[in-house]
Amino acid sequence: MKVKVIIFIAAISLIVLASILYVNLQNEPEKMVLYHQKTKQVKSEKVQFAEDHSLIVQQHALWKLLNRDISNFTEKYGEPDRKDPSVYGFEWWIYQSENTYIQVAVKDEQLVSMYSNSDELDFQPIKIGQTAEEIKELYPFEKEIEFDQIRFQLTENDLKERPVIKLNDNVYAQLYIDLYTEKLAGIRVLNKEVLEMMKPYELYYWGELEEIQEPDEEERITMEKGLEQQIFDLTNIIRKHHQLATLEWDEHAAVAAKTHSEDMQKENYFSHYSLNGDGLQERLVAADAYYKSAGENIAAHYVDAPAVIHGWLNSEGHRDALLKEEYTHLGVGVYQSFYTQNFIEK
Repeated sequence: MKVKVIIFIAAISLIVLASILYVNLQNEPEKMVLYHQKTKQVKSEKVQFAEDHSLIVQQHALWKLLNRDISNFTEKYGEPDRKDPSVYGFEWWIYQSENTYIQVAVKDEQLVSMYSNSDELDFQPIKIGQTAEEIKELYPFEKEIEFDQIRFQLTENDLKERPVIKLNDNVYAQLYIDLYTEKLAGIRVLNKEVLEMMKPYELYYWGELEEIQEPDEEERITMEKGLEQQIFDLTNIIRKHHQLATLEWDEHAAVAAKTHSEDMQKENYFSHYSLNGDGLQERLVAADAYYKSAGENIAAHYVDAPAVIHGWLNSEGHRDALLKEEYTHLGVGVYQSFYTQNFIEK
């Protein structure tokens, strides 16, 4: 009998103790829980982000389409105006209208990179026309970018003209700063694979490195035609941004430009004067390009058309040619990694 009484009393005591513990737990404030050696906060309250929170602002940004099927882009923007092959294994899809210009890189039906200098397009939280200082408040300009087996080292000039920022684990943005206005003039977003293939900065690596496949003669000619057209288009967009008249294509000037690019590459020199002493005037006359005045921009070893255009834009003499009001026509000639623009006034 006594044993039953003791068991009954113990059971009642346990029930009372459990009730007290339950009430205390219900009244306790939020606690930190240790789980797998990581401190996690337990909270049931729902959180609503402010409308200007970066996650809200970025949700419709174009760069969010990177590394996804190209159909996600074409559903909104339709089919491109043209498609240009590139040496990097992807195809540039070119979209151009009165107010916008964008190049979209497509490889295996996947969007792997894009470039634009149009302020009409959404690259939030970055925007064409922002000052470099405004962008630095959002993202620091790092001297090194490192991933996998690769480390890119940026020079002081790189940090001023074309810094790179990390948007997420596999999306980077290369920012083209106009040194004369100190504002963002163009933006390129790209994934790790494209960044590795283009090698736009001083590079350190270990292990194997992804290299481009050299095109055959027919492929090279097609690629060069695409680059020439892109440089022509981008030149006119820059002129429109500066309230200048657009230029017309001049085939004779283009022949002179192509001849000079090819000569520089084959004869291994870089100059406005050929090794035989001929200059722009002689080359234009030889190509039957008639003009009142003329100017020439040359460049070598830039990764592609957007890169060379921004290089010219940040160089005083080349910038003057790009923005000279009197010019009416333009011919562009690309041979391998040598680029020539011939401007003429008719």
